[in-house]
Amino acid sequence: MRSRRAMSGAGGAGGTAKHAGAGRGRGWRRAVLGTLALGALAAPAISSGCVAGFDPPSLVNGLRVFAVVADVAPTEDHPEASSSYATPGAQVTFRIHYQDGLGGPEEGSRPVSVYWFGGCENPVGDDYYGCYPQLAALAPEIAAWLKRLETDPKAPLPELNGVPIGIFSDTYTITISDTILDGREAPATGGPRFGSAYVFFVACTGQLRAVQDQGTGRAGTFPVGCFDADGRRLGPDSFVPGYTQVYVFEDGRTNENPEMQGLTFDGDEMSEDLAAIPTVERCPIDRDERRDTGCSAEDPFTACTTHAIDAIIPPDVAEDDLDAKQKALKEIVWVNYFADMGDLDGGIKLVSDAAEGYLGDHAVTWIPPSEPGVATITAVLRDARGGSSVVQRLVRVR
Repeated sequence: MRSRRAMSGAGGAGGTAKHAGAGRGRGWRRAVLGTLALGALAAPAISSGCVAGFDPPSLVNGLRVFAVVADVAPTEDHPEASSSYATPGAQVTFRIHYQDGLGGPEEGSRPVSVYWFGGCENPVGDDYYGCYPQLAALAPEIAAWLKRLETDPKAPLPELNGVPIGIFSDTYTITISDTILDGREAPATGGPRFGSAYVFFVACTGQLRAVQDQGTGRAGTFPVGCFDADGRRLGPDSFVPGYTQVYVFEDGRTNENPEMQGLTFDGDEMSEDLAAIPTVERCPIDRDERRDTGCSAEDPFTACTTHAIDAIIPPDVAEDDLDAKQKALKEIVWVNYFADMGDLDGGIKLVSDAAEGYLGDHAVTWIPPSEPGVATITAVLRDARGGSSVVQRLVRVR
């Protein structure tokens, strides 16, 4: 996130497990990209008249990275599909899914530049911030490269441990080293030996610059910031740094991205064809009124016409997830919903539970905005081992 994690400052949210495969606790930390899911759980929706007057986390009103979806290229020795679990020497391609929701329909979306930094494997402590010194050392090389571009447009990209950075692309491919398991020991709590590769990303609506470490915690500060043309540092509505992590297990286990086949709107499958998107009437209650505080405030989910949005997810979406004793349990799967117009009555729904299995009810309620336009609805399906998939559909509001 924020199968990306977003980082605050960018010190990180949730952290990472030091011993992947050692227990199920690693799953939640591995899969939740920063605080997307946790924020949705902790923050109230606007469906109550007593709610606090702020925007819910499901509203996309700035630069938002929904997920970084990983795909491991199959090989003759390992033909199985996989996402967050790879093998030594495997190629892994990452695709970032984001939206800029800042500004109104007249302004349009701002240009967003995406940068990628791979090449950090098995950092000290197996923590993402163990990669920070390497990233900081890369910053002057990037500055020198930009200078060389003025006279040599084909100047080779800077590299981190032999892995070139990625610029201005929604995808990025790395090759896991053949030696990623060398020198690794099995976790004391059980399970196979493992290694991990980190890929960092930056989504920025301005220009990247190196920044000094100002962090007071153990993680410190992400060594890159985003600045506008006047040199002002941009905030989280314009700059999202984060990372995703790929594990390599000695036993060669895999993890497929969970399958999401589309979305339904009031029971009907939503089309990808712009000419066939659903059309609804706007809600007369404006955004400020929806954020009114106090128990006497009007409930917009009662006053407005509501619409049901549901992700189409097969019942067998959850794979087996081995615990530290190699016992097969079902992985946890959940779906996050987002909208750049209107409001949702909640942003997260559990799809499959380790104990109960598949849960059929994972729909949310959406009310249209007070102004006409075309709303983007985004659903992100995640599993507890870092797999994810993203579906976006449109709704016309008149």
